Amino acid sequence: MQTASLSVPVPTLRHGREIVLLAEQESRETGFGFLDAEHLLLAAVTLCNGMPRFRQVLETHGVTPERVRVASSVFVGARTAAPHAADQVACTPAAARVLARAARLAGPAGRVRPHHVVLAVLDGIDDPFTGAAHDVLDQLGVDPRRFRRALRRAVRQA
Repeated sequence: MQTASLSVPVPTLRHGREIVLLAEQESRETGFGFLDAEHLLLAAVTLCNGMPRFRQVLETHGVTPERVRVASSVFVGARTAAPHAADQVACTPAAARVLARAARLAGPAGRVRPHHVVLAVLDGIDDPFTGAAHDVLDQLGVDPRRFRRALRRAVRQA
């Protein structure tokens, strides 16, 4: 089965460049060949885990980079080669949706941060086109609504 992919420009720092590059690295290490929503979730969780105010929320809900990586390995690993172009990232439509949703959450003048990406995945939990990222959270036994509330609370307190 061939997964649809598209090529998008690597975002600027304000639009989540570090998240996309970390997610792309993870996708290449797993042999997936292109960026999907699960890779964005893993990258965002990894970066959030380095921030004390978010680490506590992640741990409380059982979301750690290691657990997300293991759970996502069930859904990724298609070993599909993707065309590589400088300043371009091959991604699925699901990943593009997550990035667009994260940009909306950050606002027009805001910088897309890791928690925006996690919230974008959580906000799209009922969207069948968000990819398997929500399946990863489901496999971890995460209640998406409680996790979303706790993460939003941590954002407000920051």
